[in-house]
Amino acid sequence: MINGTQGLSIKPLSTYSNIGNKYTTITGFDKVLEDTRNKISNSEEDSEKDEDKVTETEDDKSIVYKDPVTGEDVKYVDVSDEEDDDNDKKVSSNNNTTTASSMKKTKYDAYFKEAARKYNVSESLLKAIAKAESDFNANCVSSAGAIGVMQLMPSTADSLGVKDPYDPRQNILGGAKCIAQKLKEFNGDVRLALAAYNAGSGAVKRNGGVPSYCKVYVNKVLSYKEAFETANAVG
Repeated sequence: MINGTQGLSIKPLSTYSNIGNKYTTITGFDKVLEDTRNKISNSEEDSEKDEDKVTETEDDKSIVYKDPVTGEDVKYVDVSDEEDDDNDKKVSSNNNTTTASSMKKTKYDAYFKEAARKYNVSESLLKAIAKAESDFNANCVSSAGAIGVMQLMPSTADSLGVKDPYDPRQNILGGAKCIAQKLKEFNGDVRLALAAYNAGSGAVKRNGGVPSYCKVYVNKVLSYKEAFETANAVG
């Protein structure tokens, strides 16, 4: 007795394109076989590409945190032992790369240190605010009229004793005084203080917390703060 189909003479169906002006809907075995091979080949290629992507993103030396604006992972990568000639660590997000040295050192470091000591505010928080507000641009003026490194409104600058908001030292000291006041007002709650710095204390109190339109700003500043502290921690 023959087991299964062994020994049977079975030929695959063929596709007949035209019989008396009638077309068949039967797909030929050769065509099915060819399509199957192509699918397998494409699947293997896609798999290889995916493996390459994983390999490219794997890094045992990396520290990952979330970018509050894009929601994407941002890697702090220690490459001090290889790859970079200047031996800088890097923070990478998409195609933008910032060296660790630029994260922990700015041309206004002396002013940030002075302001941090004077108003008992963390230096990393002051730098993070400045990074988010103006990217350390002393000549930056917003569409609303906020000026300088810490983006002080003229009336706010005046109330803080800042005579020239374009002067980076005065501006940073003024911004430090302002955030120190907000921290005291909101019992040390950094998120509420940052929201108040961004939108005013009244908006925070009316909302009973961080207003929805301030959340991106608050998260952005805290993300920069963490990045500065990470940069300092790795040396």
